[in-house]
Amino acid sequence: MNRSMDVVLVLFVLLALAGCSAPDTGPAGAPDSGRHADAAVPGDAGPVLTSLPCEISAPIQANCTSCHGSTPTAGALMPLVTRTDFMRPSITQPGRTVGDLAVERMRSATAPMPPTGPRVPDADIAAIEAWVVAGMPDGTCNVYDPFSEPPQCSSGTNWTGGDRESPLMRPGGACIQCHTDMRRGPRPALTLAGTVYATGHEFADCNGADGFATAYYVDVTDAAGRVVHMEPNSVGNFFSQTAVTFPITARVYIGDSERRMVTPVTTGDCNSCHTEGGDMMAPGRIVLP
Repeated sequence: MNRSMDVVLVLFVLLALAGCSAPDTGPAGAPDSGRHADAAVPGDAGPVLTSLPCEISAPIQANCTSCHGSTPTAGALMPLVTRTDFMRPSITQPGRTVGDLAVERMRSATAPMPPTGPRVPDADIAAIEAWVVAGMPDGTCNVYDPFSEPPQCSSGTNWTGGDRESPLMRPGGACIQCHTDMRRGPRPALTLAGTVYATGHEFADCNGADGFATAYYVDVTDAAGRVVHMEPNSVGNFFSQTAVTFPITARVYIGDSERRMVTPVTTGDCNSCHTEGGDMMAPGRIVLP
């Protein structure tokens, strides 16, 4: 939703956000709960040494690790994060390496990888293939894995307004489910909603990445090819009432850097999967690229 949203719609949203139940509390009373190489690391955590050359790590991060991350999700069988991951024998074809089979799958017309969504760009496939053919030589690329961080509130600030109506309320909570469960006052029929964070395991009610201080965006593409563009607010919350046709995919991007999901989902309640701990479809929170 654009920041210049109609005032009436804002008021409608504010009214509708009332009445959400408070989340359970986690450690120390806290609410329950890939950047590219050389990116700043929140929380002073060190970068993950992948032993991949940076020219290989970049396309792997862009095209593979949303599912094949350090904690595989969406049915992925193995991580594709380090050189060792690519050098292992394939699970389905033990006589071949994971790297060799990965290139074949990226080029396949009948069993492509990723199985859905945009195909891996030819230039990226060519770079990965050349590296595999060369024997997957070692490299030293520092890549930050936001999901390697412990549970935390990286912004250092929390929503403290209880159920006070505000587009800033309850970051990290399942917004659409909350709206559905409400029994008082008018409420908008939100179709898409979620929160973007700096790290992968942020507590609920912790304010997310400030979309005003750093301009980043969320685009959702539905089954009909329509794109809904949203601009997260100062606590990282984004939402829309635009009608969409499920299933959908989404991406978060800053300039040319992006983090995108490749497996379509049938809900627009993003935080219902992107919880502090994550689930089978998501390793944790929606995070900045």
